[in-house]
Amino acid sequence: MREIKTVTILGANGAMGSGSAGVIAAFGGAKVHMLARDVEKAKQGIEAAVASVKTDTIRARMIPGSYDADLEKAVAESDWVFELVAESYEVKEPINTRIAKARRPGTIVSTVSSGLSIGRLAKAYDEDGQKHYYGTHFFNPPYKMILCELVTHSGNDKKVTQALGEYLEKVLGRAVVYTNDTPAFAGNRIGFQLMNEVAHFAEKYADKGGIALMDEIMSGYTGRAMGPLATADFVGLDVHKAIVDNIYDNTKDEAHETFKLPGYFQKLIDAGKLGMKSGGGLTKVVKHADGKREKFVYNIKTGEYDPYPKFDIPFIKEARQKIKDSDYKGAMDIVKNASGFEAEIARYFISRYISYSLSLVGEVVDTKENTDGAMGFGFNWVPASAFVDFLGGPKETIKMMEQSKIPVPKLLKDAKEGKKFYELGEKLDARSLFKG
Repeated sequence: MREIKTVTILGANGAMGSGSAGVIAAFGGAKVHMLARDVEKAKQGIEAAVASVKTDTIRARMIPGSYDADLEKAVAESDWVFELVAESYEVKEPINTRIAKARRPGTIVSTVSSGLSIGRLAKAYDEDGQKHYYGTHFFNPPYKMILCELVTHSGNDKKVTQALGEYLEKVLGRAVVYTNDTPAFAGNRIGFQLMNEVAHFAEKYADKGGIALMDEIMSGYTGRAMGPLATADFVGLDVHKAIVDNIYDNTKDEAHETFKLPGYFQKLIDAGKLGMKSGGGLTKVVKHADGKREKFVYNIKTGEYDPYPKFDIPFIKEARQKIKDSDYKGAMDIVKNASGFEAEIARYFISRYISYSLSLVGEVVDTKENTDGAMGFGFNWVPASAFVDFLGGPKETIKMMEQSKIPVPKLLKDAKEGKKFYELGEKLDARSLFKG
């Protein structure tokens, strides 16, 4: 792979395009062609890129342009073409046809996608083009979220893959996770499995607290900054639907049925209630005349919004205190031994998360460190392997899984007792991802 001195960004005015461009210009020192539908939008992308990395020095290296007037010329002089246009084959494939005609041999071309087939998109290119075509799934915002899923397909060259991975990691400061060309790759497949199944449980327990109860049970003491359903609301229910529908339609694993979109999600989407970006979805915040803000939550049974409830669940309070005291194993001991249906749900989902993460090793990724990195760096969730250690090791984890009737993955069955299961500790301190 030749040195990356010039980069073309397609989709420069979007949040991901401008954010990625900022990282490439600031850390990579590259000249960046910023292309959008028109030059004004490209200029807006430059301003956003400058703001994202908080330095004006990159502005001189960023050149605005449009797809119609500048694509072929920019691609011809680029060492890397980074395409971030709309998430559909109908938009990406015609752009790829134009890139393929203009690129020089050896030029890297990559796409940002949450789950489209990289192999299918690569078919627009000749043999050299396919060898140099990748998915580079940055997470938003790129300056703060350092994960990059580097997605490979059958036409790639291992030496190029290694060189590109080293560039992304050593030059651009990415935490690189290597994934195969499978639906939703690693992070989204694991993350949205949990989020979508929690959404189903919210419907099952609608008369006991529904959405709010599930996010309370799966709150910070279970290793995440934001509850799973609050995360869905943040991402957008329409985006959530696109991801789980893609996985449901194109995979057949033991968790397949958990990817069915809940009916109340579709009802909210049809009503334009997409989440935070639309002013409300699973929750909403109302500003009263006196200036005070009040949070409401969607009632799955009535279709109305109720004041967001408070819960007093003793084992959660105890676990949170242990987290505050930096006693992470102690917190998990409380979860393992607590009684009540709320504790059973917590154990079920922690077990499911560990099981599903480890089950994807072999199909989606080559090692558990890749799924651990995807969840730790991409979602800010405690990685599955770290949970195994906090729960007391493989035997204790298997015991909890079996009690929760969750499949035990072979990787865990074969693990040696008494040895640390989590191996990313030097790169990512999993303890920092718990919230008390």
